Amino acid sequence: MKKIYRNLKTAVLVLGCMSLLLSSCSDFLDRNPHDFVSPEIFYKNESDCMMALAGVYWTLATDHVYGERYSNILSNTDDLSYYARLNQSGQVYTNSHNSSNNDIYQTWTQLYSGINNANVLLDNIDAANIPDAAVKNRIKGEAKFLRAYYHFLLVQSWYEVPIRTETVTDINNSSLAATPHAEAIDWIIKEMEDCIDLVDDSKYDLSPSHVKKTTVQGILARVCLWRAGSPSNGGKEFYEKAAKYAKAVYDSHKHKLYQGDIYAIWKNIASDKYDTEYNESMWEVEFIGTRVDGKFTYSRIGNTIGNWQENTSATGKGYAYGFYCGSLILWDLFEKNPGDLRRDLSMATYKLNTNDAAVYWKDTEIVTRRCGKYRREWTTTSPKEKNNDQINYPVLRYADVLLMLAEAENEAGKAPTDLAYDAINEVRERAGIDKVENLSYAEFQQEVRDERARELCFESLRKYDLIRWGIYYDAAHNKLTEATNDKRWTTSGYYKAAKEYAANTEERHQFLPIPMKELGVNLLLKQNSYWSNTAE
Repeated sequence: MKKIYRNLKTAVLVLGCMSLLLSSCSDFLDRNPHDFVSPEIFYKNESDCMMALAGVYWTLATDHVYGERYSNILSNTDDLSYYARLNQSGQVYTNSHNSSNNDIYQTWTQLYSGINNANVLLDNIDAANIPDAAVKNRIKGEAKFLRAYYHFLLVQSWYEVPIRTETVTDINNSSLAATPHAEAIDWIIKEMEDCIDLVDDSKYDLSPSHVKKTTVQGILARVCLWRAGSPSNGGKEFYEKAAKYAKAVYDSHKHKLYQGDIYAIWKNIASDKYDTEYNESMWEVEFIGTRVDGKFTYSRIGNTIGNWQENTSATGKGYAYGFYCGSLILWDLFEKNPGDLRRDLSMATYKLNTNDAAVYWKDTEIVTRRCGKYRREWTTTSPKEKNNDQINYPVLRYADVLLMLAEAENEAGKAPTDLAYDAINEVRERAGIDKVENLSYAEFQQEVRDERARELCFESLRKYDLIRWGIYYDAAHNKLTEATNDKRWTTSGYYKAAKEYAANTEERHQFLPIPMKELGVNLLLKQNSYWSNTAE
């Protein structure tokens, strides 16, 4: 199944030198590339361009993006998920970071590396001999979409950043000012819209690792919802656009919610299986290998985030720190609908001890439950390496598209439509809870927000939902503080960490500070407004 990152060596050699130019770390610039092939010579045919495209995808599967840093450290602590370790000063997951934080810098650099790789490919593909115009357009469409997507992750995380559409060839002449937030999102939307009819609409239908037409439409719905809400407040126009693109996926009939087993989609993601019947996982980042044989992508999915597993043996079910726990807020959202099948999936009922035996949590041990969506016990790799595995990471699921459709329909007309009810109730029915009906605009809005929490927790989405709804500070500071003071919240050991996170949270933590190292080399770039007037 793991095909997209095969045969990357040559692509990395071609793209690597260009990518290094984006780094502001001097040790990169001091290295001499070996066996370097210039882009002008490399891009000869379809095979060459496909290898280069794999290099553009590669950014997704690095530890700096979905392997660990962006997916977890920067994006998976919020009001529902907290990092259960104490004395973690200077870290993003405790909101005690500043612009010198290395996780912030590494993610920023890797995303711009991916953007530059896309620019190199787009600059050179027309010179390649690819007789089939549809194939050439597909490669262009995927590269262009990924370039826009990497920009979206940057804008969503850092507020205002440079939009880079030209290959960086000289680090000394690469300074570029940030594009205003709304203008940047508008550019991203237009770029993605241009890709809809370029990317594949048949060949990759059953492959969640590739960008295809419904992937572009689903992510466009996400970007338009961001543009509609805070901080750019584009409103109705963009809610209508979000509804349009989510409905396009809905009307394609290419995706359905997995039925019969709420755990099945997550077991598939963990065991390298594509679901070709329901195709619910629309886009996921693929990881390969476990570091044992030296051929691997670096991923801590299932290890730092995932259920707690204590067996360090290479022949056991795998070791997992399980740092990310569910909060009391998440628990109570599940308890609003007794019998919700997602509760024990998302908040695992047990840990595995050193003998791989299940040790179940007591009824009073609510916030000790770890994220249960990424469980190494479901992986098929052997032997096991202590920290790395090849559990894929979901970027877009059909359940998310349905909930975006429900939200956009309600927001665009300030009232829930029949389609909005159909969309949200499809998700609720699969979870084993009752349908909603006869709700006001405000009631339906809250139901969608709660449903997104229950369905999409631990998937790097909640923080950004809170921001675009304009309630991040209230949720992550006020309500989480209140929850940690609840007598049901375990007060011992690591489980006090959520209180520290909530206490540290300020309005500025909606966005990350632009890395100090970047400000030192990009002389036209200024610190974003959320951090420029605050003491670090």
